[in-house]
Amino acid sequence: MENVFQISDLTCEYITKRPVLHIKHLLIPRGKLIFVIGASGIGKSTFIETLGFMNRTIAESPDLSLKYSTTPQSPVRELKNFWNLSNDELSEFRRENFSFIFQSTNLMPNFTAGENMMFSLLLQGKTIAESKERVLEVMRLLSLDEEIFDKKITALSGGQRQRLAFVRAITSEFNVLFGDEPTGNLDEKTANDLMVVLKHILITENKTGIIVSHDLDLAMQFADIIIPITQRETSDRNVMGEIDEKNIISRDGKNWLIDEGICSDPKGYINAFLKRQVTPT
Repeated sequence: MENVFQISDLTCEYITKRPVLHIKHLLIPRGKLIFVIGASGIGKSTFIETLGFMNRTIAESPDLSLKYSTTPQSPVRELKNFWNLSNDELSEFRRENFSFIFQSTNLMPNFTAGENMMFSLLLQGKTIAESKERVLEVMRLLSLDEEIFDKKITALSGGQRQRLAFVRAITSEFNVLFGDEPTGNLDEKTANDLMVVLKHILITENKTGIIVSHDLDLAMQFADIIIPITQRETSDRNVMGEIDEKNIISRDGKNWLIDEGICSDPKGYINAFLKRQVTPT
């Protein structure tokens, strides 16, 4: 299976020598929907901030490797020193490769709903006509009335705004979509509808979605892979999150697999990790 990310010995920190998250080894395959699950403050958002180059959180390490592949045909790129690039180069790389969606919609109040939804496509060089066609196509999939396209953001409900932000994210030409609690403010049906559309796009266009969520039920229904983040105590008695590949479960047809075996109770298994106490190193 071809991987979009290959990670080795990655430590994430906001303050030097104060690790927040450590990943010894992790492969993220292309074309899958991955849910990252863990308790509040354990490093879930740090995970996508690091891989999406949203914050400079990569700690230097002699064994660090953060490899990335844009397409199955493209060469693998080593990104561990990417923060040494200029801001313009970093922005161009994010714009051409990634898409982001958050619980906070980050919509622009002075723009219409349509302008907000087309924004990413226009930044990527698409014409207004091309952008509008793509946006309207996804709006129909999400049962969003076309009449709201020309409405101001202030005239829309919170649920409508959340769906607009979702449309903006999934219509752009991304390779990896990062979501931080993107359905946190939505009812169960709407959240499920959004996930159905996202999963369809990932499968048909061979793209990857990495979603941070507290919603284990949503993960069990839609994820191809669930990555639990657990706690451990560092040598200086601080607590940090940890991703261990042997704890990851993946869907294989009707079964969930772990470490090449069948996980008979995947929900109970993940819940057990979420409740686990801090363990010393």
